[in-house]
Amino acid sequence: MAAQERAANGPNVARARLQTWGLVGIAIVLFAVLRFVFGPLPQDPSYHLFADTRLCGPIPRAGDVLSNLSILAAGVAGVALWRRVHIEPGERAAYALLVAGMLLTGVGSAYYHWAPSDARLIWDRLPMSFVLAAMVALVLADRVDPAFARVGWWPFALLGAAGLLYWAWSGDLLLYLVMRVGAGVLIICLCLLRRGMHSHVGWLIAALALDMAMSASERLDREIFSATGGLVSGHNIKHLLAGALLGCLLMWLLQRKPRAPVLG
Repeated sequence: MAAQERAANGPNVARARLQTWGLVGIAIVLFAVLRFVFGPLPQDPSYHLFADTRLCGPIPRAGDVLSNLSILAAGVAGVALWRRVHIEPGERAAYALLVAGMLLTGVGSAYYHWAPSDARLIWDRLPMSFVLAAMVALVLADRVDPAFARVGWWPFALLGAAGLLYWAWSGDLLLYLVMRVGAGVLIICLCLLRRGMHSHVGWLIAALALDMAMSASERLDREIFSATGGLVSGHNIKHLLAGALLGCLLMWLLQRKPRAPVLG
C-alpha cells in the first residue's frame, strides 16, 4: 500500500520539485536584471537608529529587545501544538522549519536589537527567511499541490540564506529583498486567486493584514514613539504584530479542515 502511494505521488513530487526550482530560478533572474539596471542595494546605515533607546536594568533598548518575547511565545506555542496541528506527514518538515524559525527569530531579533549593527542584523533576518520559506511551502501545498510542502521548504530556505550570505559578502541586499518581497507577493496571489484545500483561510488573510500593519509601524517608528509620549515605538509594535501574525498561522494550521473537492 505504501509503495503504491509513493508511486502515485511520484509524478506530483517531481512536478512540484521542478516548479519549486523554477520559482527559485525566477527570483535569481529577477535579481540579476534589477542588479544590472539599478546596481547594488546597500543597507541604509540609518536603519539601525531606532527611536526607543530606553534602558531597563541591564537591558539596553529594552522596548525593542523585550517585545521579541511575543515572537518567542509564538515559537513555544508552535512546539506545544506539534501533535495537534492538522498537517500531513509530508508537511512535518515545513512545520518544523516554521517553528524553529519562530524560536530563532525571537532570539536573533533580541540579539540584534541589544546592539544594532549589520553584523548582528543577519542573525535577525536569517531565521525570518526560514519562517518565510516554510510559509511559502505550506501555502503552495494548500493552494496548488501538497507535494510542495515536502520538496519546497529547503530550496526556499536555501535561497533566503544565500541572499543574506551574499549581502554579508558583497554589501548588496538586493537578492534578499527579491526573496522577501517576492515570497509575500506570491502568498497574496495564491490566497486571492486559488481556492485552498483546507478551511479557515481567514487566519491567512489576517496574517497578511498584520504583515502590512508591521511594515507601516516599522516605517512610523519615531512618529509613533513621539505620538505616544515615548510609551511605545513603531518597532515595538512591529514585534508585537509579528507575534500575532505567527499566532494566526498556527491557528490556521490548528483549526483548518480538508475541504470537499469542487466537482465540475
